[in-house]
Amino acid sequence: MNDREAELISRCQQGDQDALKEIFNQYHKKVYRIAYGVVRHREDALDVVQEVFIKLFRSIKNFKGKSAFYTYLYRLAMNTAIDHSRKAKRTTFLSLDEEGSFQPSDGHEKRPDHIAARKELEEKVRWAIDQLPQDQKATMIYREIEELSYQEIAEAMGCSVGTVMSRLHYGRKKLKDLLKDIVKGREGE
Repeated sequence: MNDREAELISRCQQGDQDALKEIFNQYHKKVYRIAYGVVRHREDALDVVQEVFIKLFRSIKNFKGKSAFYTYLYRLAMNTAIDHSRKAKRTTFLSLDEEGSFQPSDGHEKRPDHIAARKELEEKVRWAIDQLPQDQKATMIYREIEELSYQEIAEAMGCSVGTVMSRLHYGRKKLKDLLKDIVKGREGE
């Protein structure tokens, strides 16, 4: 933790709302990506972000600095998003115009049939990710979306690096199994 971050946390612990605003400005995009990766709906992800920062402001007095601050915040974000997802009990998929979607790169891929095929593939991949157990799904989001190291993921999830590696291995294996028909079909093209 750098000196500036330590100062901000200290100010937050004393109830300084301006310091919380600075932390929000620094981390809200990352929290949103985590939330969106779990809940898959823009408005729900924004609700989760708001809830995370409210919880952070209420609980920051308990932060002792034993782990990195972003680890504390990411764990709070992941747990809040998972809780929100359980409450909502719904699955939605991105459309081509929402963030995180595949973008056509050349004229050939802008054809309606290619856009439709890409959208269908994207929906199948997102469906497959949603089939993973929560711990594997969370680990995949931390690694593939947030690009955290194994050690950072272990700290955020409160488990060992070996457990992180195992969850990634079995999560990827399950995704491969769920998507094997798609992979076979694309190899034939």
